[in-house]
Amino acid sequence: MLFIKCLRILLDERCFRGEKMTREEVNAIINLADVNADGKFDYIKFCKLYVTTNEKCLKTTLEKLEVDSKLKRQQFGSHIEGPPEWDLSPVPKPSPRITRKTDQETFSNKGDTKSSLLATSRKFKTSVSFTFTMGANSNQNSKLTEPDSLKEWQCVQSKGCFFLEEDGEIISHHYRMQIAQRSIVYLTIKPLNLSQVEGKPSPWLSVDTALYILKENESQANLQLICFTELRNREVFGWTGELGPGIYWLIPSTTGCWLRKEIKPITEEAQLVYRDETGELFLTKEFRSTLSDIFEVIDLDGNGLLSLEEYNFFELRTSGEKCDEDAWAVCRENFRTKKNELTRQGFMDLNLMEANDREGDPRDLWVTLHSMGYNKALELTEACPFIIDIYADKCKPRIKAVHMEGCSGQLEKAICKSVLNKGDAKVMDGYENIIVYTYKHDTWITSVIENKSDNKVIIHINNELSKNCMNSRGLNIFAVEVAPKSTMVCQHVMPLNEQQEWIYYCVYSLIS
Repeated sequence: MLFIKCLRILLDERCFRGEKMTREEVNAIINLADVNADGKFDYIKFCKLYVTTNEKCLKTTLEKLEVDSKLKRQQFGSHIEGPPEWDLSPVPKPSPRITRKTDQETFSNKGDTKSSLLATSRKFKTSVSFTFTMGANSNQNSKLTEPDSLKEWQCVQSKGCFFLEEDGEIISHHYRMQIAQRSIVYLTIKPLNLSQVEGKPSPWLSVDTALYILKENESQANLQLICFTELRNREVFGWTGELGPGIYWLIPSTTGCWLRKEIKPITEEAQLVYRDETGELFLTKEFRSTLSDIFEVIDLDGNGLLSLEEYNFFELRTSGEKCDEDAWAVCRENFRTKKNELTRQGFMDLNLMEANDREGDPRDLWVTLHSMGYNKALELTEACPFIIDIYADKCKPRIKAVHMEGCSGQLEKAICKSVLNKGDAKVMDGYENIIVYTYKHDTWITSVIENKSDNKVIIHINNELSKNCMNSRGLNIFAVEVAPKSTMVCQHVMPLNEQQEWIYYCVYSLIS
């Protein structure tokens, strides 16, 4: 009788977390396990019934998800399921993965059959198009150059990282910068090279980076876009200009054209730990090297030590929790520290302790590695570390990483504002409240859609006739829904091969 009561409570609790069930439904589930209809509960039968039902539900759910996924692909176009390959040669080459007909053919005139059928079967109310022909190596027109007396200026530096989430969103560190007096400021951002092998740079150096600078007026909620890093010298993007005294927010950005989910199959999982002949547990050389790189990334100020604030960014990323002052004190007592900060060896020992706590089971270690962007071969494929340098001629700037955030907040607003300020605008014929803005930079193109009407609209986007291009959506053809009285980033487009001419041709059509 007590067991039945406990079971009823358990079922009620589980139902409360999901869909609420009535008392009659709970009783009906229990009665299913009454073998002889004599009021006695058969626990073994109930367990078998539970497992069987759970498997059926899982199968049904997976089938439904597959159907929904197919319907979504039919509606929004053909999807690229992986990133273009990073090319380390002096002359970039188009990715062989993208030349397959089953993948994105943005540099082809034909496009895939599904996309063509989708484009011809829809009836559009109105359309506008943009065409830009961009020359090879066009980034030479916006060459970033250092100020002549830069060596005499005061400088601060901070590291950070872009992380690719499961849903494809990219998040990164956000920073507050303080300028004490009016100064000429030179800011740069670039991918952080972790490779120790000369002549073999880290593969993510081809990921584009940018920095948006916003001024804080009275409060954090009231931010004014000042500028962003438009000038470029190879992998470095920068800006030079005068800034008055005050608090500024620095928001890193990447288009998502190069930083994407990978689909490369991993044939062999890297070994993280091993035991010697005495049974003592050790970290493998490969894992120690990876942990050293992770330490390099999370050591934001580059002093070779981890402060509590720096370590908490790591903890929030990998476990979703923070380490408080008391826990940090215990950490300092048990692991190697210097100036109350964790050393690189202390960080290694902390991970070894976690492995020992699990008796050598590496599953928790893999959770940490995946959260930091590593695959099963210990390759960093879903993250891009970067480094920010700030110079000022009249005072020493101060910079602090404040939090990590995606592109849907202040960054999206900043990008939209910059495109509206500098981009070409075209109004949908007959629908003056719907405007498409396109900003053309030497190395990328960004489009933004503004909906001034009181109703949501759906815009169909067709990139099929673009050549030597890739976009942040990974789609030739897709549709976006724009909420009433709102502005949204539609897509970023970059050349697949910078050494060749690239043509951006995009048609925006109103569906509803």
